[in-house]
Amino acid sequence: MTSKILFVGHDANGAGAQIVLLNWLKAEANRGKKNYLLLEKGGELLAQYERYATVWVWRKGPNKIEKIVKKIPFLKREDRVDREPNRAEIASMLKNFRREKFTLILGNTVASLSLMQQLQGMRIPFGVYVHELDFSISMYATEKDMAFLAQQLSMVFGVSEQVIRLLVGKFNVPKERTLLLPPIIEIPKTRSDRGGQIREQLGIPSDAQVVLGCGLAEWRKGTDIFIRVARQVIRKMPKVHFIWLGVGDNVFSAELRAEKEHWDESKQVHLVPQKLDSKPYFEAMDLFFLSSREDPFPLVMLEAAFHGKPIVGFEGSGGVNDFLKDFPDMLVGYLEEEQARDCILKWLSEDLPDQTKMTLELKNRSLQYSADRFLERWHQMGLK
Repeated sequence: MTSKILFVGHDANGAGAQIVLLNWLKAEANRGKKNYLLLEKGGELLAQYERYATVWVWRKGPNKIEKIVKKIPFLKREDRVDREPNRAEIASMLKNFRREKFTLILGNTVASLSLMQQLQGMRIPFGVYVHELDFSISMYATEKDMAFLAQQLSMVFGVSEQVIRLLVGKFNVPKERTLLLPPIIEIPKTRSDRGGQIREQLGIPSDAQVVLGCGLAEWRKGTDIFIRVARQVIRKMPKVHFIWLGVGDNVFSAELRAEKEHWDESKQVHLVPQKLDSKPYFEAMDLFFLSSREDPFPLVMLEAAFHGKPIVGFEGSGGVNDFLKDFPDMLVGYLEEEQARDCILKWLSEDLPDQTKMTLELKNRSLQYSADRFLERWHQMGLK
């Protein structure tokens, strides 16, 4: 059927699920389709969303009184960045939505479920695209939200098989309402060849091997595991350098820096803030270490595969199982750090049989997540 969708997102920050949605809207717009998006809050991707969709933001900026208050110096710390819309604003938005005659309201992440429940009066089908596993669901959705998902939604899309198993097994989502929808990535059109510049900037010798990890430093991403495995690998192979791309101003980043200072006298671990352009770091690496405890379908894994480099990840941590199921030599036991160390050493130290063939297969597999393939899967589900 031809559907007119109102997408619903929880914010416009530059995290994985939000980037997937942006890629989706861009792909649809490039095919001439008009998109519509309701965000609970704004964020750094808002301007890009607005290039490819008509966008409404639920939470408003400061009202007139608050703008005046902001000018009082000693009250600046009490600024309210956003506020719930008042009744008149809600009525105006709902009127706009009804005028558009949407056929589906589709949430992007379980964090959008709360806002979606504000739209139940529109009496049209609901769906949601779930990018979260257990820990994130417990953080971003309430019991009421998950009951709404299980009981009221017509269709539930999971980004990986593990997501779907969790939804069915723990949250009682009817199996027949679930559909597997792997993510969409933006395939680079050219190679920048800036990997050498990154190595030079970080003081990494040209003949050293580099292991990369990537993502906002947090418990789910296993940054503590990354630094411990780095230490073990460097003890065995002293010339190897490790890069974590994504440190910030949080407790996990602070712990990462403290652990590095404790033992990294040779400065072989490089902690780099999040970058808008991560491509050169993937070009600089020899191996990608996915240290995540929980990662429904990491886009960085697909980026690493596209660059034709081996990946080491933990079995049972999420979408890595879907992607590497035919590559057992790249998967190790769940959170088995010594196995991860040995697997990394094996890939770095040996010229493994068929290694070139395997990494080429990985690259070809990453192309299956292009915009064209994503929209093809979407349309095969009967939605256009």
